[in-house]
Amino acid sequence: MIFRIAVFVLAFLFWGVTPVLSWQKVQVDVDLDEDKSIQELQQQGLREGFSLAVVQESQRMVPGELSDERKKILGEHLEWKINDLVMGYRIFSREEVDGSLQMDLQVNVDNATLRNILQRTGVYYTSTVPWKYGLSTRGSSPGDFGMLQRLQKITGVEVDNDAHTSVSLVRLHDGSWSGSIDYKDISFEVSGGDLNRVWFDLWAFFFTHPEVMSQMTMDFTLKTTGWVTIDAIMYFDEILLSWDQKVEKGSIQYIHTDVPSFRAGWSLTSLNPDLLRQSLEEYLSSRGIYYSIDENNRQD
Repeated sequence: MIFRIAVFVLAFLFWGVTPVLSWQKVQVDVDLDEDKSIQELQQQGLREGFSLAVVQESQRMVPGELSDERKKILGEHLEWKINDLVMGYRIFSREEVDGSLQMDLQVNVDNATLRNILQRTGVYYTSTVPWKYGLSTRGSSPGDFGMLQRLQKITGVEVDNDAHTSVSLVRLHDGSWSGSIDYKDISFEVSGGDLNRVWFDLWAFFFTHPEVMSQMTMDFTLKTTGWVTIDAIMYFDEILLSWDQKVEKGSIQYIHTDVPSFRAGWSLTSLNPDLLRQSLEEYLSSRGIYYSIDENNRQD
């Protein structure tokens, strides 16, 4: 029995992992244009619907409420990744209403890829509270400050000269940019052809660094016992990883048999420990599953 369970678990660990998908319902209105065919208008509507669906999924995933302005520029920023983020769609209705083509869609979004983008840009971590940072620039033009404001809004950072994090941006004579970011004993430099690329490379390094992550998230070990079947454990694993606002990442560490039930353990990282505990209590206790949550000490 133990051997069969071990084989079963290994199969789950080594089988290919399929993308995590989420359906978003959206409605778009495209103004009728006599110079465009219905097919062209539909393609325009699909593109707008895809962007709206990705923004809706972004809002569902992050812990805090994004402002309308931030949603708008986030959607514009994610345009370059739309083809990677949208895995499929369905058109439920399409009709001409009051001078516009109205479409009801259901869009299938790859939220694993989207989550990674939101984390690397900082949106996932700054949806509730902006991250303070000091900023210095050299060689920039007045037009660059408009771009900087836009980039700051997407990432969710605010200038504070007393902050522990500092960013330096330099526009070079050939129009390219170089930049550096410093936080405590962490330092990173990058260069690129435009400000947009340098900015996001700097913050992607910052928001994925273990020392920074330790300031924003907590690691836990979840131990459970009382499961009747392995199917129930695997179903809970899917539920657990669907709690986007509460579980940043998680993985099964073990499944053991305790006749007549099973034990299972998970490694979890959470941005919202209190909300995670509340959800675990609601889900597991109501099903007669005993559990414990141990906070892990990070060795940074």
